[in-house]
Amino acid sequence: MQYDHVIDRNIFPSFVSSCIPDINLDTLVEECYEIQKTFDSISNSNAGGYHSPIFKKDKFSSLLEITKIFCNDLLTQKGLGLQIRDIEYWLNINKSHNYNVLHSHGRAELIGIYYVSIPENSGNFVVLRNDGSQYCDLYENRADMLEYVIEPEMGRLYILPGHLWHYVEASQSEKDRTSISFNIYT
Repeated sequence: MQYDHVIDRNIFPSFVSSCIPDINLDTLVEECYEIQKTFDSISNSNAGGYHSPIFKKDKFSSLLEITKIFCNDLLTQKGLGLQIRDIEYWLNINKSHNYNVLHSHGRAELIGIYYVSIPENSGNFVVLRNDGSQYCDLYENRADMLEYVIEPEMGRLYILPGHLWHYVEASQSEKDRTSISFNIYT
């Protein structure tokens, strides 16, 4: 053997954590469509579809409280010594061929996405590496080293670091893909 005493470590790990909040999904669906009727769509990361204004309170109160508890537990488990101080959130309703472009959430320490409805073929949630690895050939034959694809599950809340670039694939369904997105600050 030409060498020994090998040490191999993964560095700078990131995470995607998820849970299924104990909330009434039917009530949440009704609240989503009431918001769509009440507030005009804004243009942000959405390519087509509906994007509500950003809310800080009063909407989705049960989901908001569970999100805060889950994130505080997550920060504690990861030994990060932080607590949630503020959450802002908005509603997305995407129809056939609507999607969300590649983006990040600026200064948010964490981001979240909760899937209210996910019809079949309505697109995946894709997280990309955002370091220099994308500019070299090291991983060109290993897509799994450059992106992480999440096939969303209805009723599941996903939490990840806010600095990660991500997008949502175009829906190929005639039914609405409905989600609630979060910027979470410590």
